[in-house]
Amino acid sequence: MTTELPSRSAVYEGPLTKSSIWERFSVRPDDVIVSTPPKSGTTWAQIILTSLIAGRALSPLEMSKSSLWLDGALFDPDDCKAQLDAQAFRRCIKSHTPLDGITYDPRCTYIVVYRHPLDVHFSMRHHAAHMKSDAMRVRYPDDPRLAFRMFLEDELYNGSSDALDLHSIAYHYRSFKRWEHLGNIHFFHYADMVGNLPDTVRQMARILGMDVPAPQIAEIVEGATFANLKKAATAADQASDSPEFYLGAKFFNNATSRKWEGELSQAQLAAFEARMRALLPEDDIAWLLWGSRGHA
Repeated sequence: MTTELPSRSAVYEGPLTKSSIWERFSVRPDDVIVSTPPKSGTTWAQIILTSLIAGRALSPLEMSKSSLWLDGALFDPDDCKAQLDAQAFRRCIKSHTPLDGITYDPRCTYIVVYRHPLDVHFSMRHHAAHMKSDAMRVRYPDDPRLAFRMFLEDELYNGSSDALDLHSIAYHYRSFKRWEHLGNIHFFHYADMVGNLPDTVRQMARILGMDVPAPQIAEIVEGATFANLKKAATAADQASDSPEFYLGAKFFNNATSRKWEGELSQAQLAAFEARMRALLPEDDIAWLLWGSRGHA
């Protein structure tokens, strides 16, 4: 009996994504592919995973030199492909593309991370305002009410995360959730990572098939705390003549949740809840909002 597997059935081409590079990229059996909606914990997961692979706590800058965003349009995808092809160690590959736009291989490991969509929206608003590129700024006009309405109502780029809207987050989630039963797709939630970082690191180590000694786990946990990530990013900024925003001190704004409190009216919150119910089943909504707790 043939078991159905995911396949690339969509191409995402937008201001942030050029997924066609996957057609020319050969995965390896031990590849770790991190795919998340933007501002959902991508960098945090990359740092933990690359630290486990390296056997020591890595700084954000060290991570960025090895874990590349293969299908990102802000860089040259062919250059990223060449760098990944040249890596002789276990690769950790970043993407924001839904599963139907990337290569699936049952021998690879897929890590997906999600965060409360309202936190994503407000975190991305800060992110877009500080980027040198204006690729995302169009989605965040000066009027926060208009920006939120765009986030809530738009359905652009056929589900691509380039839209930075609620529909794209739900679409990304559904694209992976459908195939969770395959066993090599592993779900993490930002709230659970905040609530129990040591358990997150241990869980990721198990997924990678690693038997990591407790002192090494503790070192990686300590290095991956928000305070230490921001400290390392600040030091890198101070050592650079021209610090970049990406992975700089301002990139690590804060790790707080419930960023919408005091920002949204009751009517806006009610509209968000109604939109969520239109996009996802109730059980999925509870997890996507709050993680394993399933409630506020």
